[in-house]
Amino acid sequence: MFLLIALPIVCFFAAYAKAGPPAIHVSSKPTWLNTYKAYDKSIPARSVDNGYFFQLIEEQVHVEKQADYVHIIRQIVSDAGVQNGSEISISFDPSYQKLELHQITVWRDNKPQDRLLVNAFKLIADEKELSKFIYQGTYSAYCILPDIRKGDRIEFSYTITGFNPILGNKYCHDFYFQQSQPIAHIYRSILASPQRKLNFKAFNKVPKTNLSDKNGLKCYEWEDFQVQPAHDYDNQAGWYTSYGYIQISDFANWEEVVNWALKINPLDANINGKLAKQVAELKLKAGDDKTKYFRSAVRFVQDEIRYMGVEIGEYSHRANSPEKVFNQRYGDCKDKSLLLASILTAGGIPANMVLINTAATEKTDQYLPSPFVFDHATVVANLEGKQVWIDPTISYQRGLGTDIYYPNYAKGLIIKAGNTGFAIIPPSKTGYVKCTEQYKVLADNGRATLNVVTTYTLNQANKIRAQLASSSMAETEKSYLDYYAKTYPKVETQDSITVKDDEEKNELTTIENYLVPDLLKKDSTSDRYEASFYASYIGEQLADINNKSRYPLVLNYPYAIDYTINVILPSRWIIDARETSIKRDAYAFKSKISATNDTLFLNYQFRYLKNFLLVDKLDEYRNDVKTIKDNHLSYRFTYTPGGASPVFHMNYWMLPGVGVFTLFIIGLFIKIYHKETQVVLYSAYANYKPLGGWLVLITIGLALTVVFLGFSIGKGTYFDLDKWHTHNGAKTEYNFKILFAVEALGNMLMLCYAAFCLILILKKRDIFPKYVIGFYAYVFIFLLADHVVAKLVFGNAVDDSGITSIVRSAIVAVIWIPYFRISTRVRETFIVPYPANNFVYQHQEVQPQLTEENDSL
Repeated sequence: MFLLIALPIVCFFAAYAKAGPPAIHVSSKPTWLNTYKAYDKSIPARSVDNGYFFQLIEEQVHVEKQADYVHIIRQIVSDAGVQNGSEISISFDPSYQKLELHQITVWRDNKPQDRLLVNAFKLIADEKELSKFIYQGTYSAYCILPDIRKGDRIEFSYTITGFNPILGNKYCHDFYFQQSQPIAHIYRSILASPQRKLNFKAFNKVPKTNLSDKNGLKCYEWEDFQVQPAHDYDNQAGWYTSYGYIQISDFANWEEVVNWALKINPLDANINGKLAKQVAELKLKAGDDKTKYFRSAVRFVQDEIRYMGVEIGEYSHRANSPEKVFNQRYGDCKDKSLLLASILTAGGIPANMVLINTAATEKTDQYLPSPFVFDHATVVANLEGKQVWIDPTISYQRGLGTDIYYPNYAKGLIIKAGNTGFAIIPPSKTGYVKCTEQYKVLADNGRATLNVVTTYTLNQANKIRAQLASSSMAETEKSYLDYYAKTYPKVETQDSITVKDDEEKNELTTIENYLVPDLLKKDSTSDRYEASFYASYIGEQLADINNKSRYPLVLNYPYAIDYTINVILPSRWIIDARETSIKRDAYAFKSKISATNDTLFLNYQFRYLKNFLLVDKLDEYRNDVKTIKDNHLSYRFTYTPGGASPVFHMNYWMLPGVGVFTLFIIGLFIKIYHKETQVVLYSAYANYKPLGGWLVLITIGLALTVVFLGFSIGKGTYFDLDKWHTHNGAKTEYNFKILFAVEALGNMLMLCYAAFCLILILKKRDIFPKYVIGFYAYVFIFLLADHVVAKLVFGNAVDDSGITSIVRSAIVAVIWIPYFRISTRVRETFIVPYPANNFVYQHQEVQPQLTEENDSL
């Protein structure tokens, strides 16, 4: 790998060596500098971080002399500051810049010590992007100051002369007015010709601009005091910064930027040499099929021209010629983009380079026009009247026709004559990851086999295809095994990974097989085993953000996953299915837990829908993340291998509790039944009515209610210990157990109450109408309260199937409660007191006529 990176660098410097090695010069301070009033107040001690602060940061730029003067005073306040603030590092590009040191003074007890020694500096290649295959050619002049002590003040100044020649006579720069350390005094200025029209745009809080004339030049000045530090955060949106700064540019509009880019990177369709031969071969293979030619050209540039950028000097923005890039078979984004646009144009497909800001995306046009706004280059082609966007730096893209994934860059500046602004880039169709982990529990000792099938589509297939291409299969298998070993330390590979790649559909599938000896953990107090699962693929995507965070959050768009865990037991699962769904503008989550026969299905789906999350949505996201992680990503169950009923484990706490409650209810109903009552009859010869009419339906309904309730309670697994532990470890564990116990007791009361009413109606007891009215009211109130409380506790995890029972019980109550209150047939039928002979006779001249016609509402 090192040789692949180093070879192009060595080749470049073979040509560059004539410029001479980088050097450091010593000179007096420039004579054109502005003067300002000194400021000697320190930063409050409580605000000092890392043991030092900046007493002064001064930067003055003379645009016409292309000179950038910097003056720093750093105050060391503690031993930590000696460790963290005793070095000087100055970065510059020797291909077009000259570094001149003016002063290095260490002030101790207000006495100066001259420390300006050129030999104390080391020139170090400053290649922070080399791991990304980008060589920039910058150097750091680095000096470790000896004998620095607490209380010292380090003062140094230097001038860097020379602007990047790629801009011609244009000037673009950013002035920052905050750093990550506090600053007691900051001063910045620009001297520029009156004929130069500079444009300024402030971001966040910055000092006001003071404009004056100085020696025939325009002088822009900014000054601030007691400046608090600002910070960037790892997961903040790329376009956001909390730092105060001013963007400066003398490009008047985006059309000027386009014209500048066309001048330095002209598109030439007249290709010669070996590249012309390559174009001819692509045309021959494609025939008259331009779409085939397009795909072949894209695949060639993406896969056969490796990514490597030597961006020294003007090549920070100037692309190498397509012929050179083709011959050397490497290039950076602009090199590959110009090459692809040239090949497509030569094949009769109009194409142009596009400048992109990968961080700002849709907010790119909010900056002032400047080439420095962009950090990437891509291509747009016009194929048979359709715009097709291509990123030549993405390797291993597959598919057919113009169906090609392009990242969500949102806006791009097309480098085409006459273009005056940004093009809105339509979002590409995005792929997903579908992963199914199937655990099959073996009959002995709780071991399990694990089969993992993962399918990647579109952009996700491109990504995994590139990863597989860059690693050996042995290394890939090891990394996959290590992933599961974090959860199951004894996991073993059963077979090599199988990879199936459907390039036309752009769909890639991997198949893994493992043996998991430690899937189930044995309970030390019983023969039971237990296992738990966690949807880590989704948990890893959910960012934990601080409650004080107030910055836009970057999201891993366009990540989407459908993750399923199947668990197969040697016996049958008995669980209640449940679903959860959370849908927001920027993300969506859904989970479903169900079982069929011997297989448990845990399905989790998650998708990001946007690139970032705005500040006003952070609290909502934070709450959703907590809810999802605490309640919806984990599942636990217990299992007894070889048992007569491996799924059912008796809950020996619930059984006696419900039993005692049932005996109490039965005793209460017996006491109610035997409470003495008295009935008044008008004649000793009166015959009370037999059960008939609508009362027959009531009798049948009560009998069926007793049967079905008894069956439902047995099926409801109220006495299954595994059901009792369903939410163990979750935030809702105790709420679930309380609701579960109340539900069991409520259903048992309903069963006993229905049986009591059935006995009363068969005995035609006088108290039946009153108690059956109470029964219908109780059924409705209990079902409604149970559903409402469950919704409050578990939210969307509770399905709405219970609403049907609530509506049915409400209809029954509305019909039968008035009937039992006003029906003549009811009054004439239920006249048996306790004891049965406890009648009182009252004579009257006219005896009521009791007929079937009176049995009405």
